[in-house]
Amino acid sequence: MTYHSIIPLLAAVACLALGVGVNRRGPRTPISQVFTFLACMLVLWNLNFFVSYAVADREVAMSLTRVLHIGGIFVPPAILHVVFVLRDHRPRWWRNALLIDYAFSFALLIPNALDLFISDLRQFAWGYHSVGTRLYDAYTVVVIGNFLAAIAALVHDYRVTTEPRLRLQLEFWLLGATVALPLGLTNLLPVYGVPFYPLGNLGSAAWASIVAYAIVRHRLMDIDVVVTKGAAYAAVALLLIGPAFTLMLWIERLSFGRIHPDFSFALLVMFVAVGVLFPTLRVRAQSRIERSLFREKHEHRATLSAFARTIVRILDRDKLLRELADTLTVTLQLERLAVYLPDGEDRSYTVSHAKGGSAPEDVFADNDPFVVAIQRRDEPVLRYEIEASDDPAEHAAAEICRRNSWEVCIPLAASGRLLGFICLGRKRNLDAFSVEDLHLLDTLAAEAAIALENARLYGELKKSRDIIERTGRLSAMGTLAAGIAHEIRNPLVSVQTFFQLAPQRIHDQEFFTGFLNLTAAEVQRISDLITELLSFAKSPAHKIQGVDLNDLIERTTKLLEPEARKQRIKLVRMLALDLPAIRADSDQVKQIVINLVLNAIQATTPSGSVTVFTRRSAHQGKPFCQIEVRDTGIGIPQRMIEDIFNPFFTTKEKGTGLGLSIAHQLATEHGGFITVASEEGRGSSFYINLPEGNQAVFTAEEAEIEADLPLRYGRMAKL
Repeated sequence: MTYHSIIPLLAAVACLALGVGVNRRGPRTPISQVFTFLACMLVLWNLNFFVSYAVADREVAMSLTRVLHIGGIFVPPAILHVVFVLRDHRPRWWRNALLIDYAFSFALLIPNALDLFISDLRQFAWGYHSVGTRLYDAYTVVVIGNFLAAIAALVHDYRVTTEPRLRLQLEFWLLGATVALPLGLTNLLPVYGVPFYPLGNLGSAAWASIVAYAIVRHRLMDIDVVVTKGAAYAAVALLLIGPAFTLMLWIERLSFGRIHPDFSFALLVMFVAVGVLFPTLRVRAQSRIERSLFREKHEHRATLSAFARTIVRILDRDKLLRELADTLTVTLQLERLAVYLPDGEDRSYTVSHAKGGSAPEDVFADNDPFVVAIQRRDEPVLRYEIEASDDPAEHAAAEICRRNSWEVCIPLAASGRLLGFICLGRKRNLDAFSVEDLHLLDTLAAEAAIALENARLYGELKKSRDIIERTGRLSAMGTLAAGIAHEIRNPLVSVQTFFQLAPQRIHDQEFFTGFLNLTAAEVQRISDLITELLSFAKSPAHKIQGVDLNDLIERTTKLLEPEARKQRIKLVRMLALDLPAIRADSDQVKQIVINLVLNAIQATTPSGSVTVFTRRSAHQGKPFCQIEVRDTGIGIPQRMIEDIFNPFFTTKEKGTGLGLSIAHQLATEHGGFITVASEEGRGSSFYINLPEGNQAVFTAEEAEIEADLPLRYGRMAKL
């Protein structure tokens, strides 16, 4: 077997592996099945050339290639078939052309068996090659026509398709065709006596690899990245392997007096294999050796890497600093650590968190040489690097590091601003900080800076949201106060009448008893209304506890009854007897009910009704308690359904647009949601769904952030 036969053998093995891989790993789609058939034909086609190059006996080679020619006969229609199934709804003439193509290939099987397709084998320097007949000329025309038709179809599909993934797949297919077509046509040249070494076997393996990648992979690299990487590999191979291979050829001639082609080719293949495999194997070997010999360091670095990926999820500033300090101290085994952050408007950096050793220096001005040195470096810097600097200003910074026993200073920067810095002391085992440590710390610092900025924005967001919530409560309280003021007048008339008649009927025991009881009841009712109103008006203390929804609605709707009577609206309660308690903030649930019931009263015309229901429900298999607020009002136009939960959206002349948005926000914080069903002219129903028992996620910071997104408000509203 000569070295020339190795290329088609390797190509056959590669095509077989690709066919099996696509069939096993890819989805069972028509394109994967047709590709598997094409891969099998390419295997036979490549084995045909392997036999021609490897077998020295002409008759044996002719007998074997007569069978293996079948692969070459069916490769052209198989290529066209793969392109055909790439898209659905091809024109009918496509199917007819494909049937004719396969019919021609089947028709060639008989002439091939009778040596009317390939008449003989011609000897070349690399081995035997087929000698074609007139029928082979027709086959050549079909091959070229199929290749051109396939490329034309791919270009057309690329121009007309609007699906991004399909466009990217087509780019890969066209790249493969650009590589494979010129190489594949070289295999036809020796058939007509042209002594050009055939390169089609390499082209078939390259094209099959690219197409298989585009079929199996769901996440494709951009074609620009593929071309760039390919060009980079080729350039590096040319620069490194080329001179090395030339040197080896010179040494080979010097040592043996001549260049042996087989040995030289094997040497080139070995160079290429080492160049391709070395980077991947080096990384894997380094990881395994580090995991085996330095397990503790490997685990610590893995912990730091994992923490760097998750730190941005921490939105509480104090918790963020605490976990950052603890993680660095434990994983790096630090003696001391200090985190400095800006101190308000004083244009200085103060210690926000410290661990270990004596207390570090408390404050650094923003123009302090130490701060300037850290900001100028813009990456983790070792104390020895600052000491080695020729800048006198950095010598002062180095002195501060020595005074505080700091070995590494890490700037926390974002958008060109220094958000703070972290100073690390020595490791307890006296290990030096390595390059790998500094790279990890640099990555962690970038993520920590983003997390600190997120925490700051989140704090401002919470303050703004609290202001909006307070504004909503005050707006609702103003409406309630107006109704209660009207309600208080009637009891006051009774009290006033009693005091006017008391001097005249001072000896009438029955009068005193009856009026006294009536007056006491009215005064108590006034007191209860004012107590509920003041309770609603005060700033909530956010306390999660067991809440009886029925009792809460009883008390809340009593507060709303004066406003309902004032508007001549009937307020009705329909409460389920089997309703379990929920874990919630009672003040906030009360605000949800008040906002929705007030909104329903204002949307209902006089003589209408607002009904509050409670019931048990389920959502995605989880139990919920549901409060329904149903009105007989004007309803909500469908075009507004998706906007009603947006902050400040209102259709009322004097409305704030906060009631529904605050209600939705508070429901979301409790792990619940609000939906609405409305029919214009017939009324609306709002459904407040709160999870039973301990399912509430009131403390989930992610839920609080989502509750403030206007898009979230709109999407939760549905008919």
